[in-house]
Amino acid sequence: MKSLKVTTLAENLVQAGGLGQWGLSLLLELVDARGDPRRVVLDTGANKEALLHNIKLLELDLAGIDGIVISHGHGDHTAATVELVEASGGVKVYCHSHTFLPRYYEDKNGKRRPGGPPEGEGLAEIEAAGGEVVTSPGPVEIVPGLWTTGQVERVTPFERISPPTAGSGRRIIVVDGEEVDDQILDDQSLWADVEGVGPWVMTGCAHAGPVNTLLQVRRLGGFEGIRGLIGGTHLVGRSDEYLDQTIAELKRFGLGMISPCHCTGFKATTLLWRAFPEEFVLNFSLRVIEAGKRPKDPLV
Repeated sequence: MKSLKVTTLAENLVQAGGLGQWGLSLLLELVDARGDPRRVVLDTGANKEALLHNIKLLELDLAGIDGIVISHGHGDHTAATVELVEASGGVKVYCHSHTFLPRYYEDKNGKRRPGGPPEGEGLAEIEAAGGEVVTSPGPVEIVPGLWTTGQVERVTPFERISPPTAGSGRRIIVVDGEEVDDQILDDQSLWADVEGVGPWVMTGCAHAGPVNTLLQVRRLGGFEGIRGLIGGTHLVGRSDEYLDQTIAELKRFGLGMISPCHCTGFKATTLLWRAFPEEFVLNFSLRVIEAGKRPKDPLV
């Protein structure tokens, strides 16, 4: 990859105008391995009106984008896929084969609520809008030099799927007609080796664990370390011990930039700032981060 710029279209925090939401959407603008300019969207947020407002505020024309990647099939990452497909004029939507399966959250009393993409944002609606859904459990090259991780191998002894953020309960997914505990196997991220900078990783929620995700990228690319990490880490609500262990493992990758957001949580974000004081960049809606360039205001 020749260059990479990431614009946060939707995120929990707001500091530069726009609207925030409990959701995530990133726009990647890059020059690919062949020297061609490309644009790819990772995830489509939780609130379509807020996301579309931010896109309009940034005066972005998404016609002709090169792809939409869905990190996993939760409602806070899939709320405006149809609208972005329509805005693109028809585009490929890349995801894992579990992304659009029925999902539920079940509380301790047995009450259920939907956990997958919102109504009207399913496979049939995406295809009717002109999208082509490409599913794969393995890594996929979106444009030359930009890859998905595919299904992330769970190798760390401590990273595990957390219960729903609303509290104790169960995550359920229907696979081949059978209800099973949802291990969020469709969780995947994007990565690229940026010329003169090194490998960068863009996550949705990193339900598989941020350490597992970076280990996967390191294996896939044959890298010694990882230079950049942007996106959700799903450290919200984790214990102090869990956070300390995650930070200790992240330090092994030699990160030159870390910008956690969305489901990271305020406590974990603060601890990551303290652990990576020179590398930390606060993320928020409308934030622009370029590989190899230090933002002038990394903390504000």
